[in-house]
Amino acid sequence: MNITITPKRAKEYDVVVCGGGTAGVAAALAAARQGVSVLILERSFFIGGMLTEGNAGITKFTEHFKDAVEYKKKVIDVLATDPKKVQVVGGIAHELCMKLINAGEATGTNGDCGSYIFTNRYAAQIAILDMLEEAKVDVLYDTRVCCVQKDGDVLKSVIAVNKDGFVEFPAKCFIDTTGDADVATLSGAEVAVGAGPTDIAEGGDLTAGHMQPMGVMYRVANVDYETLFAYLDENPEAYFPQILAMMSYEDAKDSYKKGDMVVLGLRMKNVDPKTAEKEPIVDVQVYITPTKSEAILLCCGSSDNFYEGNGVDAATLTQAQNHILRGTQASTDAIRKSFPGFDKAIISHVPIVGVRESRRIIGDYVMSITDVLSGKNFDDSIACGGHPVDTDGVPDEVREAAMQHWRCHIPYRVLLPKNVSQLLVAGRCVSATRLACGTLRTTATCMAMGEAAGVAAAMAVKACTAPSAIDVQQLRKILLDNGAIF
Repeated sequence: MNITITPKRAKEYDVVVCGGGTAGVAAALAAARQGVSVLILERSFFIGGMLTEGNAGITKFTEHFKDAVEYKKKVIDVLATDPKKVQVVGGIAHELCMKLINAGEATGTNGDCGSYIFTNRYAAQIAILDMLEEAKVDVLYDTRVCCVQKDGDVLKSVIAVNKDGFVEFPAKCFIDTTGDADVATLSGAEVAVGAGPTDIAEGGDLTAGHMQPMGVMYRVANVDYETLFAYLDENPEAYFPQILAMMSYEDAKDSYKKGDMVVLGLRMKNVDPKTAEKEPIVDVQVYITPTKSEAILLCCGSSDNFYEGNGVDAATLTQAQNHILRGTQASTDAIRKSFPGFDKAIISHVPIVGVRESRRIIGDYVMSITDVLSGKNFDDSIACGGHPVDTDGVPDEVREAAMQHWRCHIPYRVLLPKNVSQLLVAGRCVSATRLACGTLRTTATCMAMGEAAGVAAAMAVKACTAPSAIDVQQLRKILLDNGAIF
């Protein structure tokens, strides 16, 4: 049976951004500030993605050390006197987070952006909306792209569905910040789905198509941190420095007293029968929010909070959401029994399931794990990252790589899909191997890539050319003038 649908035609914008998460927000702001008209199409009713709805905060603003003592001395302490020396992300991401820190709605480090920024999620949404309104960016919620219109290789419009029915949105340039490369895929761009031959060749025990398990960071209320710290004083073996914040226990206590960002690593007995024999201890990561009685939790090592499967399969996503929703209750029950201070904790927010890996475009350049670990710089670098590789199936030589004052550089070419003109891609679906994406997919870096994509799109519109034909050195100059770091 053939069905013919004639979509309504919306007004034309210079740039349409598909996806209003961290990368999409930065892309839209960056483009609009260059003087072009911009529309965001967002599938949910939340702006800000993993920052606001996903509870992941903004990570990671600083270069990395593996040693907690060295990290504090050579990175964290430097934030108080010379933050630009150790930060790897600036621009719009830094601007947004400093607004929230200065308003008391986010926790920083020594008055600036360090490893993590955790926020009042509603205040973060409002701050983003204020910035978008000031830049005259239009937003449509509950609007999901489902089809595209092309003329040869040139993307002319996207068709989305919302309460108005099927609507065609024409534009001079498009940015795919869906996370899953939805627009690129619909446009016929070459994509990788999960682990492919190149990923398997980079090492790790992987099968074709494997994707990193989906997971969730969820919020609990009624946490008594004074009681928790008293317990940890007497039971120091229950604490460990979380891999990114790298806070010793003494640093964590001091930062809590100062009102700075704190991430606690807690160890508890694994009561999950599916994983207890293999992993008898569960690592619980506790992120303290500006509301001092609240925590964001990530439980590693328990199948309750993770689900393996295809992140772009509707049935799998549904199963994952239901599994994780139930799993957060089981995890919270175990945490209540394990740690004084959490005994009265209640779940206050479980977001939609977090997909860490799905599709990635195969672009003009595919960034490799060698590029990441070596810190290779590029003539067309437009962003930096400081997050160590965070995925499964990591080979020993990657996991054990030395990281002292480490950062990686991201070339503009990873934003450009093959075979589709007038389209840029930003966020976790850029052109990189899965190991490289284990570094690039984090929120601060996604915002940096989004900002670059936004400026590039605006330049392409003004020059009546393709994003692949813009003056990349001029792009880099604009980004640097706006505070970007690379």
